Amino acid sequence: MIKKSFSYRFWEIFPGALTWTALLLPLILSFFLPAGVAIFIILFDLYWLYKSTIMGAHLISGYNFMKHEKRIHWLDRLKELPKDQYKPSWHDIYHVYMLATYREDIEILRASIQSAVDSDFPLKQIILVLAIEERDKENARQISQILKKEFDGKFYDFIITEHPDDIAGELKAKGANLRWAGKKLEKYLKEKKFDFSKVIVTAADADTRVHPKYFSCLTYKFLLEPDPLHCSFQPIPIYANNIWEAPALCRVIAFSSSFWQMIEATRPWRLINFATHAMSMQTLVEIDFWETSCVNEDSRQFWRGYFKFQGDHKVVPVFVPVYMDAVLSDNFWLTLKNQYKQKQRWAYGIEHLPYIMKSAIKDKTISFWDKAVKIYRLIEGNFSWATASFFIAFVGWLPLWFGPGFRSTVLAMNLPFLARILLALTWIGLLISATISILLLPTPPPGYKKNTLKMIAQWILIPIVAIFFSSIPAIDAQTHLMLGKYLGFWTTPKTVKKQ
Repeated sequence: MIKKSFSYRFWEIFPGALTWTALLLPLILSFFLPAGVAIFIILFDLYWLYKSTIMGAHLISGYNFMKHEKRIHWLDRLKELPKDQYKPSWHDIYHVYMLATYREDIEILRASIQSAVDSDFPLKQIILVLAIEERDKENARQISQILKKEFDGKFYDFIITEHPDDIAGELKAKGANLRWAGKKLEKYLKEKKFDFSKVIVTAADADTRVHPKYFSCLTYKFLLEPDPLHCSFQPIPIYANNIWEAPALCRVIAFSSSFWQMIEATRPWRLINFATHAMSMQTLVEIDFWETSCVNEDSRQFWRGYFKFQGDHKVVPVFVPVYMDAVLSDNFWLTLKNQYKQKQRWAYGIEHLPYIMKSAIKDKTISFWDKAVKIYRLIEGNFSWATASFFIAFVGWLPLWFGPGFRSTVLAMNLPFLARILLALTWIGLLISATISILLLPTPPPGYKKNTLKMIAQWILIPIVAIFFSSIPAIDAQTHLMLGKYLGFWTTPKTVKKQ
């Protein structure tokens, strides 16, 4: 194992130490300063009410943007673009749809590839790359050859890459597979004499099904962007492929994840790569493709571009969605276990903090305030992720339980009432979420009936979700990093439910 410097370990320890301090301090202070803890929780509830209101407004905005962009005929808009000597024609743009897979069922991959076939963008301008792993070679080689035969002639080309196992310094993770596939793609495109600046690479999970207008919309936004080579392009991930089959808890978590990405897409100054994302091939070559030694390569991709181009890098939202699977396994308890592990892996994105701090200190060209604001958002976001539901659910009761003589004060008598009123108002945001979740539901598969009331009622599970499938996995991830017990990459199993 590589020996890490004191400063690197400090920033690994910091998030977990901050979270545990924030969780334990109110308990300790409740014995000595119960009124102070009570005032803190009232102020926190007010802050959370404000934040919920803002997020509700952004969610409505994000949904409206998505509904609007799905209606636009992007291919027609491409055809209407005026000729520009400084910009390529859309006819010159090629897309690479790169699916990274490890032990996925053939039906999962077939549906993802078919979604690209169903695209309204010319298929002869799309290259399909299926990135398999050597450690799954017996299954993956067979499946990949079946799929290549099935889709033969549909695309410009169908390329299969196989990432070798046990490369020194690499984590067994998606990023390592993507980088290997990217290097093979680079060689292929050079031999074919492609202009890298006119090739857009979409890196996707195996279960990602693109909207029929995705490639057309992405092409349009790429061509209209003043500096597309210093951009990432981020579609909205909608976890709804198997939403009807998933249990209620996982449906709520799946929609919540989609909603957060919709909210962030309306605030592009905050947007960071997540799951499926796209960049030009030239940009990928300049930043040396993907990171091979971290768990969450998608969010790291933003930071690598940000520091490589000295702050001149941004994420452009693409409101035409891509569709992915909610967590679903062979039985209920295994599904919940896998859901927890998925959220833990996502929360482990705080692993980037030491890299970010080291790079930020080293780079003197980027504005101090730009770096500071971005770092603050990262720390605050992960801190809230781990602590907010505990503050809301438990901290307000600590002064009443442990504060000597506090129960007889006027503040103590009014505290539960005030907390209930403030938190009741936050349910307005849940009503917005429930309504939009109904609007996003796909057509039920055979054997399932559309039950709108059940889909609305499932949102009463949000307190359980917030504690057990949000805060606790985040605390778990931060604690692992703090103690130096590093997490490896865990691939969420994809299950095809048989009727």
